[in-house]
Amino acid sequence: MDDIGYKLIGRSHGKGGLAKLGNVLVKALPGVIKSIAFIGTLALLLVSGGIFVHNIQILDHDFTHVPENLKEFLIGLISGLVVLAVVKGFKTVFSKLANRSKRSVG
Repeated sequence: MDDIGYKLIGRSHGKGGLAKLGNVLVKALPGVIKSIAFIGTLALLLVSGGIFVHNIQILDHDFTHVPENLKEFLIGLISGLVVLAVVKGFKTVFSKLANRSKRSVG
């Protein structure tokens, strides 16, 4: 998108309608990327939550009063936070072990 914008600006020598369109494309790209990141994160949370909800019978049948999309989003968010905590825990433990081994060798 920004490459096309820069080409439009260059071909029109920075003047006229094509240059304005090029500037709009270049300036809009950061917002487009942020939007895609946000929408993609929501989609991944819904998909991962849907996998858990549809494969764990308690989640699928016992919480019928909760709207399906909300249930999938919340389960995806909770499972993502659990995975994040586990990964951070492992990183902390292994970095401490690595620091100890460096001190004992050095």
